[in-house]
Amino acid sequence: MKLKSKLAGALLATGLAVSAVPLTAAPAQAAGKHVGVNGNESRCYSKGFYVCFYYSTWGNAYWGGYNDDANLGNNYYRSGTGSGSGQAVRNNARKIQCDSWAVSCESYYSPSYAGNFDWLWGGQRGELYYTWNDNASVRIVG
Repeated sequence: MKLKSKLAGALLATGLAVSAVPLTAAPAQAAGKHVGVNGNESRCYSKGFYVCFYYSTWGNAYWGGYNDDANLGNNYYRSGTGSGSGQAVRNNARKIQCDSWAVSCESYYSPSYAGNFDWLWGGQRGELYYTWNDNASVRIVG
């Protein structure tokens, strides 16, 4: 207790205010961004995947999924589909496509659908913004 009193006295002597209320950080709200434009990439669309991530450009490696995935770390770009083939999908995507079957698709910064996210309507594709090379999970709203 004496240390607290001495510290408070020293702070007051320097003109700094002392508060008895502990400071706590409020949780940050996740930001979301619509990134979609109408259109499909034919390789993903023809395979019937509900959502696809692309390594870099539309012509590079892609990964397609049919369900929500809380951790993209155990998924890999399809072999033989271009630059990036065989690499992990998590934190390694620049573009996304959402099949027209889905209402929307959401790419999240963190596992288990947490943090900032990018989203698009079904039948759209786009370049990731918040989750560009930081995509850890994906949700398909159907």
